[in-house]
Amino acid sequence: MRLLILTKNYPPRSCGVGDYAHRLAQEFTAAGDSVTVLTEPAAEPRHLAISLRELPLRGWRDLRPVVDAVAASAPDRVQLEYSAYGWGRWGTAWWVNALLFRLRRRGIPVHVGLHELAISMRRHPLQTPLAMAQWLHIALIVSAAKTVAVNMRSRAVLLERLFPWWREKIRYRPNSSNISVVPMAQAGKESFRRERGVAPGELVVATFGLLHPAKNYEGLIEAAAHVRQSIPAKLWMLGDRAAASPEYVARLERLARELGIEQLLWWPGRLEPAEISRALQAADVFVLPQSDGQLTRSGAFMAAAAHGLPVVAVRQPGGRDQMEFTHGQHLWLVEHSTPEELSAGIRALASDREAASRMGCRLRELYAARFDWRVTAAAGCAAAANLPAAVADPEPTGRRPVAAGPVSAGHS
Repeated sequence: MRLLILTKNYPPRSCGVGDYAHRLAQEFTAAGDSVTVLTEPAAEPRHLAISLRELPLRGWRDLRPVVDAVAASAPDRVQLEYSAYGWGRWGTAWWVNALLFRLRRRGIPVHVGLHELAISMRRHPLQTPLAMAQWLHIALIVSAAKTVAVNMRSRAVLLERLFPWWREKIRYRPNSSNISVVPMAQAGKESFRRERGVAPGELVVATFGLLHPAKNYEGLIEAAAHVRQSIPAKLWMLGDRAAASPEYVARLERLARELGIEQLLWWPGRLEPAEISRALQAADVFVLPQSDGQLTRSGAFMAAAAHGLPVVAVRQPGGRDQMEFTHGQHLWLVEHSTPEELSAGIRALASDREAASRMGCRLRELYAARFDWRVTAAAGCAAAANLPAAVADPEPTGRRPVAAGPVSAGHS
């Protein structure tokens, strides 16, 4: 199969969607497909073993060159990895709609990985006109695409309800981890911990991802302070601080100082993926503090799952996007993202480390069976060939199951 992946960002540009496109390209290439990535030029040189075509992807003036470049590649399938705010300031890149319709007229099927939906009118009533414009933009994308995949079951259900006449196009495909596991022996883990000042028997709590205020890292820092009162512990804050708001980073640093745990935090900033993998393997407990409990769209959670870490996360109201996971078996769920409940979850796992280790192993097994890149690529191939989807929803959403399909996801 000749596959063309269309993505706004691509390594070395730092972007969760770009990283996702890169891993997808690697997986299809490993399966023997001919893969070309069409993306924006990067300021830094790219040393990647993937065929690249670089063109501006900024607006209407780029429409014709992009259409011509795609057609010249003669792909059997185009995979668009799309997050609207990455392509347009207001989350409505209308020229992308024109691109999809022109490619459809040329007989080139486009499968879309829709990484985000429109903003919520209920949560942001003053932005209702913008939300309506975004939903129109999404409707046009769905109408022109061969398939559209989203990374949460609730999003697939919402699209099916809004566009019931396009139900057969809509797919659910959860995220996979963008951090490959770099195997490390026990001696290597112990050495890694010693080099970072971890004493024997001390608990290492880790989190990972971009430092965004919506993820409630304040609650995690306060939870670490609570845990430290009864358990010797350290907190590793893994992720690129340079991409975060300086004001927010300063607020977190100030909070750590006020709580007296500044010396217990390791904030390394940007690390290479292999180093992140080693850090995750050397940690004891992973915490996903964001209050929405969205697991299948969280690249940070999937990285922890791929590395077999016991995870503390927040229970999602309704639980539709946590259906694959069982509390106490695959992870530890708390009801609210408060310092008290997060610290209680950490203590519960720390109280029986053997049981926590078994929980992490079960989560890793579930990841391999349901969320690994091999599963993602296989589902994408099935969708491209119009085959039945490989993974069915255990809770039917209507006339048919929401199924795993082409692509989509983002980082968290």
